[in-house]
Amino acid sequence: MEPTVVSTSTVAADEFDRNVPRICGVCGDKATGFHFNAMTCEGCKGFFRRSMKRKATFTCPFNGSCTITKDNRRHCQACRLKRCVDIGMMKEFILTDEEVQRKKDLIQRRKDEEAQREAEKEARRPRLTEEQSQIIATLVEAHHKTYDDSYSDFGQFRPPVREGPVTRSASRAASLHSLSDASSDSFSHSPESVDTKMTFNNLLMMYQDQGSSPDSSEEEGSSFSMLPHLADLVSYSIQKVIGFAKMIPGFRELTAEDQIALLKSSAIEVIMLRSNQSFNLEDMSWSCGGPDFKYQISDVTKGQSKHHFAVSY
Repeated sequence: MEPTVVSTSTVAADEFDRNVPRICGVCGDKATGFHFNAMTCEGCKGFFRRSMKRKATFTCPFNGSCTITKDNRRHCQACRLKRCVDIGMMKEFILTDEEVQRKKDLIQRRKDEEAQREAEKEARRPRLTEEQSQIIATLVEAHHKTYDDSYSDFGQFRPPVREGPVTRSASRAASLHSLSDASSDSFSHSPESVDTKMTFNNLLMMYQDQGSSPDSSEEEGSSFSMLPHLADLVSYSIQKVIGFAKMIPGFRELTAEDQIALLKSSAIEVIMLRSNQSFNLEDMSWSCGGPDFKYQISDVTKGQSKHHFAVSY
């Protein structure tokens, strides 16, 4: 097996432009780079190296002016070697067997050193404990069980109304009714006390805290056209967050008051984090199934007063 030869020629940057085709200067085949000071294919590189190492002497059987191509390059070795020299290939660039071996050893040593550095870097990387990995797996499972990415339940909500008047009183009544249902449904199968249900019901009634002033005009009702739909959406989302929380290890072991405090302080943030799964950055919208359930920021503002929007977010 013949030793590998490494070219030590210098190449201009523009000669390695990927947009410029590389053609062997000897036979016209696809070149692989500069070898022995000239752009050649692997075949002509090997031919030149072998010829120089053996100090071979060839004689052209024709008139010494054969045209060398990819298909006939083996027919006339004399003209092929002459062509190699004519395009600038130099025997001085051919490495000896010892030089080739040293080059190989250097390349392999660098590869081994790089692999060792990567191994040490990987060993220093922080690792999760088995307990941490299990907690993460539990949280991911809880999320999947309480987040329906098909959004099939959205069809059960009161339909979104993006245009048309809805009175403030009717919208708020619908909102409070829906949120109250969320409270009872969420705890209907849990062992918490009646006081706990009432406390959480107060959490869900936060819409009422931003009540309208007596001077508010019914003409502002059109600004709340999305409120019934968004009330259903919020109550549904809170129910899912409660279901998610109940699956967190240790959550059920807390007192009812602590559970309520945690939910009250973080439910909105959890809802917003989960909503990122449906967020489209291109048009800044939340896509939750069909076109009726594609939400923009403007939809939110139609569901609550500016003051309430500022307080909530």
